[in-house]
Amino acid sequence: MLKKFKINTTRDLLVPDFATYQMDLMGPVNAAIAAGEVSEDFSDLPSWSKFAANPIKSKGFYTRTLQSLFLGQGGHDELNVDLQTEDYKKQRVSMMFLPANTRNDVLEIIGNITQETLPGFEIVVLCGAVRHNGRKVTNRNAEKVVKEIVEQGKPTLIIAAQMAQRSFSIPEITELYLAYDKGENGATLQKMSRTLTPGDIGKVGRIFSLSFDPNRDDKFDAMIIETAQNLVKRGEAKSLREAMSNVLRTMDMWKCTPDGAVKINSDDYLKEALEVKRIGRVLGKIVNLNLLTTAEVTALATGNSQYFKTNRVGKAQTGKTRNTQANGGTPNHVNNSAQKEIAKAREVITSIYENLDIIILGTGSKIIVDAFAELENDIDMQNAVEEEFGVPYDTIYGLFERSVISQDWVELMYDEA
Repeated sequence: MLKKFKINTTRDLLVPDFATYQMDLMGPVNAAIAAGEVSEDFSDLPSWSKFAANPIKSKGFYTRTLQSLFLGQGGHDELNVDLQTEDYKKQRVSMMFLPANTRNDVLEIIGNITQETLPGFEIVVLCGAVRHNGRKVTNRNAEKVVKEIVEQGKPTLIIAAQMAQRSFSIPEITELYLAYDKGENGATLQKMSRTLTPGDIGKVGRIFSLSFDPNRDDKFDAMIIETAQNLVKRGEAKSLREAMSNVLRTMDMWKCTPDGAVKINSDDYLKEALEVKRIGRVLGKIVNLNLLTTAEVTALATGNSQYFKTNRVGKAQTGKTRNTQANGGTPNHVNNSAQKEIAKAREVITSIYENLDIIILGTGSKIIVDAFAELENDIDMQNAVEEEFGVPYDTIYGLFERSVISQDWVELMYDEA
């Protein structure tokens, strides 16, 4: 039966390519500080969350960034998108995601500032506080409203926080700007997809991570790791390290510089991500806490050093202790207090991932399994681990025993390639 169907090459050509860009925002930050246009707290440790909390205080930084990105003004060529992409468009349709907790009234202010800064653009703010052509924008009608605006032919910038992460398909969107510091991995991947709706043949969806510290920016790492995990599950790679190398070799990744975009070497990217422990932070975000009981999550979050010591779990007792989720994410049934405990538990696990080399190298081992074997009957070394980590050895071993700390992930970060 399948012989009667032919491959539709035209449809294949409509699938957009995509490219990722790392952008360093410190140029406009420093310029705004020098001009006295930002508050002291922003100059100390700039962040998108601070901007979203009070955009008027950081208006100078934001307007300079917009002018650099879309107008090529201010002398910050590393942010001049036309220069970085070498692709000038008369009508550009772009989308920018701000921190997810940005309030609607703040989004309205940001929209007004953006319109003042880019008077030649149609600025579309997706939130209930802003009306377009007299209509209130909701998740249900957002796509229809934006399509009508885009059809007018003006350059368009769509601004959102939580709205339009899913089921929002505008073929004309070719640029996506991620303007937040941290984000849940699944949500980041959904946001990236907004620029990958099929459009004209040859469309390239360009995704820009606007970062105050590119060395700690892990937004693209999440996408790479998830794709690599899928390759391992399908048997297309023997290890997560091999899978990540394969994924990176197929990606079009760029670092923005004053002289234009420089293509990032896949081996260098992986090496840098491991050296600055960005990978550990991503793994901490996606670790499957459904493998732990509620009591174990609480013990981990509150630093109950005796819990894992008195509740060592053997392999015969391991298994599902919660309703597991396909993505290994946060359980759905939690209240705000439990959410804080889960976040703290993730922080503890992330810290363990980032420092497991202490255990491996400290025991003279090359792999984590051998390191644990060395530690199992050595109380002095176990005490040294607790002193170094601030977490009991039994807690660390219990997480490993439960596969909350994954051997494959540890091998990616620390074992000799």
